[in-house]
Amino acid sequence: MTLKSVPIIGAARSILLASFAISALSGCGTSIEDRIGRAYALARNPSEQNKSRLESLLRDEDRDVRATALVAMGSIDVERARRLALGALSDPDGMVRAVAVSLCSEGADADTVAVMTARATDDPVWQVRTRALEAIASSQDPGVREAFVRALSDSVRHVRRAALRAGIEHPGLLPVDLLNALVVSDADWENRVEAATALGASKEPAAYAGLDAALTDSNEFVRMTAARELRGLQRAGVTR
Repeated sequence: MTLKSVPIIGAARSILLASFAISALSGCGTSIEDRIGRAYALARNPSEQNKSRLESLLRDEDRDVRATALVAMGSIDVERARRLALGALSDPDGMVRAVAVSLCSEGADADTVAVMTARATDDPVWQVRTRALEAIASSQDPGVREAFVRALSDSVRHVRRAALRAGIEHPGLLPVDLLNALVVSDADWENRVEAATALGASKEPAAYAGLDAALTDSNEFVRMTAARELRGLQRAGVTR
């Protein structure tokens, strides 16, 4: 089972920065900052004892501390971090689950893929759904395709965009008829651009219908992308 490896540290840190800002605005005290600092300090001296101390921070009451502990463990012991992340997929806080998805994506077994597929469609936090889609895109599990079909109608544009980008990287993952619909109906023009690009990547004759329709889009970038992808289909010898 081969999954796409999500950039763990960058993704996790971006999630943590956002959650730190929320903590600051909500008046969280210095004690949380101290515990976060302690997690990074433990990672700088990665003895087995300190790894155990770091693991204990995953039981902290604050989500930022738990998420930081996962990231810190990932920087010093990937296998242990992956094992801890599997448990954190059921953490009550979405930001912690988003970090966990990033950490346990590589080398995931069928059971883990199934859990992340469920997160991609049913998690109430859109960041988790997005990260999970990115992680499972290259899986051959039959349930993954259905997750992407559902993601194309997600209420959050970022989730739909993650699905569309996966369709560009993995032609055949997304049904062309749904892409044809999205390229003219998605409220977000950037998503319509991604849909047009995914149609071109599909190399399917049916893609001509959506790309032809997108030539009259109100947004110039969508029109330009549609024209480019139409030329690409023609150069590839795809017949109408």
